[in-house]
Amino acid sequence: MITHGPPYGRLDRTHTHEAVGCEHLLRAARRCRPRLHAFGHIHEGWGADRVVWRGEPGDSVEGEWSRHVEKAEAIPVDDARVQEERAVFVDVSSDAGDRALAFGKETLMVNAAIMSKRYKPTQAPWVVDLDLER
Repeated sequence: MITHGPPYGRLDRTHTHEAVGCEHLLRAARRCRPRLHAFGHIHEGWGADRVVWRGEPGDSVEGEWSRHVEKAEAIPVDDARVQEERAVFVDVSSDAGDRALAFGKETLMVNAAIMSKRYKPTQAPWVVDLDLER
């Protein structure tokens, strides 16, 4: 899933620490539970989170946004490695063993904005290895 902006509460904080993502987009992501949700727009939110959804597919997606996410874990970034490789590489495929995404239960959310807040291309791109259906 690719959208311009982020869902609410996921890599959507501005320089004033205000969450400005879209609650409806979070509900849509929760409903379809994609393996990957890539977005940008909020340059200060650059990064990636591994989101574990609460409940089961088909459960109601109404109500408070925080009820949809069971937990979210930031993907660590090794700055020295990023400098050397000129990207952040994330493997959540079945080859990643215990780091593989649980389809239908987890989503890798990536704020891939490469521009800084001052519109300079200073943030690294993300390269994601994940399993897709044939």
